[in-house]
Amino acid sequence: MIKIEVLDDTRRYPELAEEISHILGKVAPIVQEVTGLPLPATVRYRLLSPKGWRQAFWRSGYHTLTQDMADLELTPKEIDAARMGVKVGRSLPFLIWPLVLANTQIAADGQRQTIIAPRAWRHAGLLANEPAIHQVVAHELVHHMQDEARSGAVWKTYFPGKRGMGHISRISIMTVVEGHADWVDRQVTTRLFGTPADHRQARKSWRYRLHDRPIIRRLGPSREAYEHGGVLLERAVEAHGSHTINRIWKDLSLLPTEEEIRDGDAWIARIAV
Repeated sequence: MIKIEVLDDTRRYPELAEEISHILGKVAPIVQEVTGLPLPATVRYRLLSPKGWRQAFWRSGYHTLTQDMADLELTPKEIDAARMGVKVGRSLPFLIWPLVLANTQIAADGQRQTIIAPRAWRHAGLLANEPAIHQVVAHELVHHMQDEARSGAVWKTYFPGKRGMGHISRISIMTVVEGHADWVDRQVTTRLFGTPADHRQARKSWRYRLHDRPIIRRLGPSREAYEHGGVLLERAVEAHGSHTINRIWKDLSLLPTEEEIRDGDAWIARIAV
């Protein structure tokens, strides 16, 4: 049975923490049924202040680099360049935090967790939108399950070439990772509410609108990765079943190329069992 941990580091949102815990218990069996993936033994969600969220988001970059340094034979020059990239990226959380409703990462203790800034939810209009909260909670649970299905395989790295991923674009990875979670959260919210939830339709604050600019949006996964990826994954499941999609988590060669993203039929035909 899944163990659910929802930690409120802010100490200001106990009711929201309780609600997320309840939602996780409700959506977990549906997500498992829809995806055909096993649930992790433990799922941790953490509520943070904007400052705490920004720090956790930034530190995850250092965790990625630390993992690279432990696994790969890197030169001092390569390490210094990667460290500089992490430092330069320190400004990124300040720009994007009101736009990111949740982020699933590896914490400092090595455990997987989803970090949430409730103030970002307020700016995005989620706190008054129950279906949208279910959507975001279910979406991030899918990321926990994707990571579990990869069985320790590293998809996040500063050195894709050294991990045999040099030929795989970030667009390909994001299209599948976010498209899969987008497809699942629509399935879940349709079952629960009759229609798929869409948090993008919630009323946004001026702070959200201030940050919601194309130049900032380009710093994260594109909306196309979610929307087009969701349609592509849905078509693939309809054609071959979820078990075919689940082969991707252990076989990077099954990821679509950028050409196959544009020509979904070609990718769907290639991954047929």
